[in-house]
Amino acid sequence: MSEEAAYDVMVIGGGGAGLVAAITAAEAGASVCLLEAGGRTGGSTALAGGAFYAGGTAQQQARGVIDSPDAVYDEVVSRHGPEAATPLLRRICDEAPAALAWLTALGVPYTPEGLLSANGRVVPRSHMPTGMGAALIETLDAVLSRESVDLALRSRVRNLLRDEAGCVTGARVADSDIRAKAVILATGGYGASPELVERFLPKAKSVRERVWYTGHAENRGDGIAMAEEAGAEIQGTDSGLLLTTPGFLKLFEVFVAYWALLVNDGGERIVHEDGGYWEVAEALESQPNSRGFFIFDQTLLEAARPHPLVIATGSGPVSWDRGELEAQIGNGRIAKADSLAALAGRIGIGPAALEHTVVAYNAACAERHDPAFGKLPENLHAIEMAPFYAAEVTPSVLVVTGGGPTIDADARVLDRAGRPIPGLFAAGETVGNVYGPSYIGTGWAIASAITMARVAGRLAAAEARATA
Repeated sequence: MSEEAAYDVMVIGGGGAGLVAAITAAEAGASVCLLEAGGRTGGSTALAGGAFYAGGTAQQQARGVIDSPDAVYDEVVSRHGPEAATPLLRRICDEAPAALAWLTALGVPYTPEGLLSANGRVVPRSHMPTGMGAALIETLDAVLSRESVDLALRSRVRNLLRDEAGCVTGARVADSDIRAKAVILATGGYGASPELVERFLPKAKSVRERVWYTGHAENRGDGIAMAEEAGAEIQGTDSGLLLTTPGFLKLFEVFVAYWALLVNDGGERIVHEDGGYWEVAEALESQPNSRGFFIFDQTLLEAARPHPLVIATGSGPVSWDRGELEAQIGNGRIAKADSLAALAGRIGIGPAALEHTVVAYNAACAERHDPAFGKLPENLHAIEMAPFYAAEVTPSVLVVTGGGPTIDADARVLDRAGRPIPGLFAAGETVGNVYGPSYIGTGWAIASAITMARVAGRLAAAEARATA
């Protein structure tokens, strides 16, 4: 790209959202440049499972699943409260099925067989692609190469350019100014910036020394800094996804010991252990020190296997199988005792409280019914045979971050007075008002990113044409 090059649309960030925004803008007839700070495209999307969360899709219809965008929207509002009933969330839910159909038509392998329930309780609306996130990015890369998009790798944007009226007119890269009639921020999250993690995730304070990030190393919050400098409203405190881990291995591991019993420091249950990974993590986050203990016995240890979905996808080593657990028992990372009372003493829990919880839990297992938390019958296993074990867990694996500029339903970045900043759009993990305090389910991050990236690409191209 030459100095003072000019385009209709500039996209900053080459992850899933950036690729989709660039492709969509090019399909609409705009001249497009895509600037990526790293040495290749893909971002965190390439590292993810690639699931897409949507209701009312062709894949669901093929499986006989009755669902709709309305049902997804109602779920989001019920989880987050009335403040979530925004035109932005409505648009994501309404247009997600079309975005998934577009990806499928491009060749991303989203099949009816890849459909699953996010937590075993809601209808199946998490669409898993064959080949996971890498397959999604591979397809988008191939499509991008067929479009007339100027791609510049290792091109970290320093600042947005603005005219005297405050309209965004491009960006500065190295010593060059690149002009564009519309700019789309798709720079990913801030997980690779310890300073921004400190700023936006106070809920992780009690486990700060354990937190590690699984996303792309270039996700340093560039979009936050650029949008903030342009006058954008920034929001999204404590909006992000942390996964629960015993800390044995640094793994991207979503499944916990769903077959065991989870208790807090008071020896009490706090959640259905076989729920969604976000449900378990959020239950732990609600505890004063954000930790808990998975309790199990010798019978459960001998039967411990990876989650069936881990086996099906062949995603590598896990913490919760017999071999790894026995290794951690051997090195003292998992407490072991011949009685529940002694185990409670080892982990600092009142013996009477733990024994009371185990008695109640075992009764639920015997009845194949969990009246307290609704754990599914097939996952209820009594804790009876000594020795007994306890593994400490915390929500410490940072996967998705949700802080950033506010956008409206047209993907326009809003200023602190709620007005669109002329020429500036955003989509994906860069945005601060999509995730909310509770993660919705497997594939929500990619679905919301892709859906709003398509909106941003279309409208940025239209705005550029209008100013031609």
